[in-house]
Amino acid sequence: MKHYLLLAFSLLLINNFTLAQKVKNEKVKFNYLQYPAKPFPKAERKFKFETESTNKEKVDQMKKEYAAIVARIDKKYADELANLRRRQAAYDSSSTGSKIASNLLLGHERPSDTLVKKDPYPLPPVYPRVVDGSAKVHSKVRLEGLKETEDANITIKFTFLGMECSAPRIVGDTSEWNYEYSIKNPVKVTVTTNDGNVLYDGFVNNSDNTRTVLYGGVKDTTKLVSMWSQYREFDIRNQESYLLRSHLEAANDLLNSEFGYVVKERSIKIFMGATKKGFYPEHTEAFNNAILGYHLLESESDFTQAKENLEKAISSWETSLEEKNTGDKKAKINAKVSGGLHFNIVAAALFARDFKKVSFHSAQLKILGEGKFERQLKSVDQFIDDYKSRYDAYVKEAGVTE
Repeated sequence: MKHYLLLAFSLLLINNFTLAQKVKNEKVKFNYLQYPAKPFPKAERKFKFETESTNKEKVDQMKKEYAAIVARIDKKYADELANLRRRQAAYDSSSTGSKIASNLLLGHERPSDTLVKKDPYPLPPVYPRVVDGSAKVHSKVRLEGLKETEDANITIKFTFLGMECSAPRIVGDTSEWNYEYSIKNPVKVTVTTNDGNVLYDGFVNNSDNTRTVLYGGVKDTTKLVSMWSQYREFDIRNQESYLLRSHLEAANDLLNSEFGYVVKERSIKIFMGATKKGFYPEHTEAFNNAILGYHLLESESDFTQAKENLEKAISSWETSLEEKNTGDKKAKINAKVSGGLHFNIVAAALFARDFKKVSFHSAQLKILGEGKFERQLKSVDQFIDDYKSRYDAYVKEAGVTE
């Protein structure tokens, strides 16, 4: 804490030699605890994972179907070859005279082996991977502020449906040819309570929608076909892995936003009145109380102390606003300084969870009509609504009274 005070005073001392404007600001960076948008019932902080991969039977069926195609080609070749061998044997067993007569009269010769050719096998499918769901989830998903335990009342289930990939087709013109195919790798997340209440159920990251992929970018279709036969599995596997990775990252963000207790970073401008000689002393003191408060917001256990420091700063700014004279540009607390102080109070009151003061000073700032500070307020309006909404949801579930 002494470090923050020394830093604050250092910044202020440096600025004391340079200020000539009526209002200045210092940007403060700090961490704060973001509450979940949808806390677990009774604000419980325990959960357990379940995973399921549903595509194993489908993959097995794909393998059987391809094996059947190969078997049909093999059988056709074997049947045709056996028939050829019978014809060759019949020719070989005939008399020399018969062979000569047949050749002269009918043009028949001994059947050649070249008469039978085996059909080429089609390219095998790129079989979807059957995901080890537990390993993937535990390596990619970390829920902040929550504990994984088998006795939890909340279950977070990941369902991996497996990659689906369309048959590729050649598209383009003489300037560029590509193989085009569509692919998806759906991941579904379902969050339920032990009594069957569904807290979330859906495909993350729109993962049930396909994306179109182009491969090639060459001017010659013969070259394209050769490249595709060599690298198609590599390309499709890369897309499969990329989609799974991005969906799990999106799931991690989603679950933390909805249910996690996440430490986030924020920066805020603190405005202070100043003369050519430096900052107003009372604003310097309020600044230091404010940054002490802001830097205690990361931990719930420090909130009481954080709130006390923020309230000291708010009280000082409110006292200054009693001298507000928006009609006199030369006044100590003129319109510009007033705008800065109102904004300071909005920010500090928000993190002190005094939402009535947030509303009051937001309204005062809009009435004041100082564009610079109205724009500052507009830039954080959505954040204010989100912060209040999350805290209200937490209070409701946790039964907190303040």
